[in-house]
Amino acid sequence: MTAAVAHYNLLERIGEGGLGEVYRARDTRVGRTVALKLTPASSREGRHRDRLLEDAQAAASISHPNIATLWDVGQHEDTIYLAYEFIQGTTLRAQMTGDPMNTTHALDLAVQVADALAEAHARGVIHKDLRPDTIFETPKGSAKVLDFGMSIWTRGGQTRSLAAAAPDSVPADAVRIVAYASPEQALGGRVDARTDLFSLGVIVYEMLTGKNPFAGPDAATTLINISQKAAPPPTTLNPALPKMVDLVLGRVLSKDLTKRTESAARLSSEFQRCLGLAEGRAPDAPPTAHLPRSTDRPAELMPLDEDRTVGGLWWLLAGIAAAVAAALVYWLK
Repeated sequence: MTAAVAHYNLLERIGEGGLGEVYRARDTRVGRTVALKLTPASSREGRHRDRLLEDAQAAASISHPNIATLWDVGQHEDTIYLAYEFIQGTTLRAQMTGDPMNTTHALDLAVQVADALAEAHARGVIHKDLRPDTIFETPKGSAKVLDFGMSIWTRGGQTRSLAAAAPDSVPADAVRIVAYASPEQALGGRVDARTDLFSLGVIVYEMLTGKNPFAGPDAATTLINISQKAAPPPTTLNPALPKMVDLVLGRVLSKDLTKRTESAARLSSEFQRCLGLAEGRAPDAPPTAHLPRSTDRPAELMPLDEDRTVGGLWWLLAGIAAAVAAALVYWLK
């Protein structure tokens, strides 16, 4: 294929989404392979086109190792293009076969995705379409979140909006999209960063148990489950999980926004604690051995170093005893 868009040589067509066709392409300026998304400029007139470019520019401002980088956005003749980092690997969807994934593998990916959310949220960018199809894992085990900040333009984001407005009009195969929506999305309400946390909670629940807690036979039933049904504790489906998983996922899957985990940074630290338990290195590990990358670590999850605490007490008592002995010697002279 010899076709080119701007300074990108198109190599092969690799898919199609809400934004249009996607190609593996070569950036001739820097010699880099990219995933190039192409949409006709004629279909994005006026304010619609401006909003697309604004959203893309905001997404391009995010830099994090667990987020697929948007390198470039622009217009060439009658085509708007978005040049994304080309990700090699498999989607989480391809790995989720209906059985629980390896616990430590799943929790490690959960930590990485939560870290990606924390970075994007800090920059005011919400994903709104987090699901197994929008998360890749590279051959080296790195999670990569796709399409940050572009949900109103992607097929998944558009399907979630349609499902909330007219659930009976959504085809049955769209359950794989709406099953990861938040309660506020299901009800057509206003969303914030906590929507992404809920979606990640559903994904992690499914990775650890093999079951989506809300998926029904159709979109309407699924949305009702999301807004009304409580997810069973994960350990009832996979007893090998650390009990703390029940607490962490129970909190992040709360229907009540005021009770839901408040930040991705905190969720990351909680997943790290669960990972430590699954690997057998907590709670007995020294408190500095596996500190989470976030400083927003909940106090109730901090490990207690009992040896250090008891040792400190003995030193305190010994010091008091020495002081009393010295005083007696002084007064008995």
